[in-house]
Amino acid sequence: MAAPHTTPSLPNSQLLLKRTPPRMPATVVLLQMCHNFQEVRQIHAQFIVSGLLSRPPNAGRLLDSYVSMSQIYYALMVFDRMPSPDEFAYNAMIRGLMGYSPYDSLLLYNKLLLGGLTPDTYTYTFVLKACSRLEAIKEGKQLHCQVIKAGVAPDSHVHTSLINMYAKSGNLDSAEGVLAECSQENVLAINSMISGYMNQGHVEKARAMFEKMGVRDAATWSGMITGYTKNGMHAEALALFQDMTMFSGSVVLANESALVSSLSAAASLGALDQGRWIHEYICWVGAKIGVTLGTALVDMYAKCGSIDCSYELFRKMQERDVVTWGVMMSGFAMHGEARKCFQLFDEMVASGTRPNEVIFVAVLSACSHAGYVELGHRYFNQMVHDFGIRPSVEHYGCMVDLLGRAGRLAEAEELIRSMPENPTPIIWGALLSACRIHKDLRRGRWAFRNLMQLEPFHGDRYKLAGQMFSNAGEKEEADNITRFIKENELETTRGTSFIEIDGVVHEFVVGNTDHHRAKEIYRMWEGIN
Repeated sequence: MAAPHTTPSLPNSQLLLKRTPPRMPATVVLLQMCHNFQEVRQIHAQFIVSGLLSRPPNAGRLLDSYVSMSQIYYALMVFDRMPSPDEFAYNAMIRGLMGYSPYDSLLLYNKLLLGGLTPDTYTYTFVLKACSRLEAIKEGKQLHCQVIKAGVAPDSHVHTSLINMYAKSGNLDSAEGVLAECSQENVLAINSMISGYMNQGHVEKARAMFEKMGVRDAATWSGMITGYTKNGMHAEALALFQDMTMFSGSVVLANESALVSSLSAAASLGALDQGRWIHEYICWVGAKIGVTLGTALVDMYAKCGSIDCSYELFRKMQERDVVTWGVMMSGFAMHGEARKCFQLFDEMVASGTRPNEVIFVAVLSACSHAGYVELGHRYFNQMVHDFGIRPSVEHYGCMVDLLGRAGRLAEAEELIRSMPENPTPIIWGALLSACRIHKDLRRGRWAFRNLMQLEPFHGDRYKLAGQMFSNAGEKEEADNITRFIKENELETTRGTSFIEIDGVVHEFVVGNTDHHRAKEIYRMWEGIN
């Protein structure tokens, strides 16, 4: 028989009264022990009934608890009713708003100054993070001046935040200037500079700084691995992850960011063996597989061709967010299992998870690849009318691709003409691709003219148009386009394939014979023929 449902109860206040010093009310101690939003609300009610909320420190503590639970509405409600918030209350509220509305964090900081309060290092750190998110370089420089006037020591967290702010805004010279003020042993500041270099694409500078470091912590390795992944250097990211695990001993263990980035690199390369090895490492070190890491594992197995392992992990996850559902649906769509994608969509909606724009891109892509035109129309209308999601360029692109693959080019043209905004290259590219398949020169020329206006030197667009004319027997026009590509030295994407052997990923590009074992490969090929 199932156990009766009981409402979560707070720790026994009578027991706490015996252990609590007289100056600290038991209710305040209970607030520090809360683990979820409902418990904080219960304490909030007790504060009101007992009159404790009117005492200066308690409102700030309650506000901080709401921020920790990401309940910004309730935090603001408490803050707005405080007659004279102190620095602690302001810091908690600025920190809370930073992730939801960084601009409001800056406004609140100005209010703190106008109220005659003095910012501390926590205040500066939170406000600088808000400037970083907004890329508000002007406000960040003003804050830097205030930090200097306040005499804040160079090796504080404030200077790490300054480096982040300058680097995020692309002002690397100023970031380097702040770093020069810090001691050489300040690993936090150096980590911030490495991340700044990586975010701006200065990979070699980041690597040089990394190599010079005498002490590296988990964040150092993570910054490099994540930076390589963001810059599309997936092989380098995996190589560095292996260096970390094999040569740094057991002192430094990979953090979640490094693990997620390494899994993303493996997924991008289709390196299943390396992805499995990372999974084994995660289990070996006992890392907690939460939503983010679990989603990365599901994505890796799906993109590396092991859709069954991906789905098995998905089912084992105790907690999923909308990204997790989207990754699994995209995996099924990628593997041509459209029906499973649709079943998962229905299951997600039934579970109470509201689909977002990305979910419908996955579902519409599944419809496109499977040729389910009517079902695609149904999901598109459901997205607009049932969930109130405004169609984006990606959604229209999926619909044009769906109609184009099915040969319904007249409907695709009608949909493009009905778009509320001007079509982008994604839309025209999808139509041109469909016209190439179905040899529709009239609509193909229409799409190509618009593409030339939007992307006059995009080699792949000209290459696609040339193929369309060639397929339709228009040899002269196809030759003209080929000549135009050569004369203007336009770059075109060449076919690429990857193969993984003994954990090493080998890349092959059309027209490139530079592989270090090319002679052996061609010799083997001749032997087969």
